[in-house]
Amino acid sequence: MSKKLLQKINDKGAVVGVIGLGYVGLPLAVEFAGVGHTVIGFDVDQPRTAGINKGISHIPDVPTERVNELVTQKVLSATTDFTRLRDTDVVVICVPTPLRKTKEPDISYILAAAEQIVANLHSPQLIILESTTYPGTTDEVLLPMLEKTGAKLDKDFFLAFSPERVDPGNKQFQTHNIPKVVGGVTADSMEMAAALYQTIVERVHKVSSARVAETAKLLENTFRSVNIALVNEIAQLCYHLNIDSWEVIQAAATKPFGFMPFYPGPGIGGHCLVGSETVVVRSNQTGIKSVKPLAEIFAEEGQRPNTRKFLVDDAEIIYQPEIEALSLDTESQIPAWKPASYLFKRKTPSALVTIATSDNRKLTVTDKHPMLVCREDGQIKEVWAKDLKIGDSIPFQRMAMAAGVDAKGSGIDINSKPSFAVVENVETLTPETPVDVYSVEVEDTHTFATSYGIYVHNCIPLDPHYLSWKARLHGFEARFISLAEEVNSYMPRYVVKLVQDVLNDHEKPLKGSRVLMLGVAYKKDIDDVRESPALGIAEELLQKGAKLEYHDPFIPEMRLDGKGTLKNIELTDAALKGCDCVVIVTDHSDFDYANIVSLAPLIVDTRNATRKLSLPEHEAKIIWL
Repeated sequence: MSKKLLQKINDKGAVVGVIGLGYVGLPLAVEFAGVGHTVIGFDVDQPRTAGINKGISHIPDVPTERVNELVTQKVLSATTDFTRLRDTDVVVICVPTPLRKTKEPDISYILAAAEQIVANLHSPQLIILESTTYPGTTDEVLLPMLEKTGAKLDKDFFLAFSPERVDPGNKQFQTHNIPKVVGGVTADSMEMAAALYQTIVERVHKVSSARVAETAKLLENTFRSVNIALVNEIAQLCYHLNIDSWEVIQAAATKPFGFMPFYPGPGIGGHCLVGSETVVVRSNQTGIKSVKPLAEIFAEEGQRPNTRKFLVDDAEIIYQPEIEALSLDTESQIPAWKPASYLFKRKTPSALVTIATSDNRKLTVTDKHPMLVCREDGQIKEVWAKDLKIGDSIPFQRMAMAAGVDAKGSGIDINSKPSFAVVENVETLTPETPVDVYSVEVEDTHTFATSYGIYVHNCIPLDPHYLSWKARLHGFEARFISLAEEVNSYMPRYVVKLVQDVLNDHEKPLKGSRVLMLGVAYKKDIDDVRESPALGIAEELLQKGAKLEYHDPFIPEMRLDGKGTLKNIELTDAALKGCDCVVIVTDHSDFDYANIVSLAPLIVDTRNATRKLSLPEHEAKIIWL
């Protein structure tokens, strides 16, 4: 049967299913269909699939004319009916693993796709994951799910990882001419996947395992992140020294060896609690509230008949438990019940920190668990437990504290905002042997109420830096990667500081000033705002009282956490003249930069887009990052 599948692939006559029809999936589907494979695209977005079936592309890099041609030839179609996976010879998973505002990735899309494949698995099939993820996902998460059906690897199914390398908006490098890295769970699976990609790309690079391929993708991303962090820090240094950072980089770039230029920009698009600590939860089936130890909750949810549970090294993860956690929106400071996305348990040799407050509340967590602390301005920030100081104020839900709540949770009242307790003592103890620790992943607000009602930030094992988390499981701290993220994460706030400085130089406060952001997509000439630095810049500007508007021809509206939605405005001469400062966040090609420079009173240019205009008479009103 495997020979028949390989023959189908080599003859370009396989039925290929592509799950996820976004920036990665649709271009891939078009390439497969273009060489003769029959392609079925799967997506949960019904308008998207309907558009494709009408021959309409929703991706700028894929011409509608090409999609229409393939649909007319009946080699490309799209559906929301995942039972049609039974008709496929190959399934490629191209779903997103987005980073939330807290920089925590969400692999629930991968799990949901895998569940659909499991439900429709038949022999023989080739399964390939392309979504960016941590090393080990393919063989630690997907393989057990597929083998649980009774199907045999390399007999009934083949399993591989091949990282997507799509660069939206790049006219030079697209799917067909970007080398494809392929790693299989076994050598046979690697060969089968390599044969598939060899039908559509110019070069396939085979590696020894899926883990190598997964890590290679993370190295590519980390290389970029670390180098951008370096130039972002250089940009901040040059600003303080009154040196033009872009001129510095251009000078260094003249060296023909040993230097690769990167340019500054506004930004780039776990640890836990001991098992005896309690969490305020309620059943999402019955609504019954309770205050239970984490170890007990994990055990109960793990015993449910349909529990989706998997292992990642020594971490046990439960996906979508049937509970909601009491959570706090740190911006509005309003508590609410929120669904728990994950529970997890693992052993750690990390130091444990016990926090005690002046009103006798206590909590024991790992040293790098993110705690919540009230700032001087009343806002809530995150700090590691080991960095808490005596006198810090931490939020808690008064009616949820253990002293006044029975085991059934009858005393829980979430109608009031949190109170704040003063930290009286912080004690650190390193256990002689590793201990079991637990955590809860809460959507949206990313916080939950613990023992004595103390709110903490959640921190699931699916770390913002997949490599960092994987390293920590093996007792290694990837400090360089974490530092790069710290620098890059600060850039939106640094941009706001520049806006504040340039307004101050012209005797205007940021509060009450009209700020116009130009471009909010995460990169030029595309319509994707996910993880864009514009989101952080906008939220910071609004928090500081600016009157904010934006224009982006690709983004009709922008949703901000806790700040509602901003609508795209028309970029008129009146809008440019009427604002106090323009901030160029994304340098779209269609912007008339000469007109912008001529009309705007002040400009903060984070992309160096206006320098090439050579308009010295206007340079005094421009700040370049």
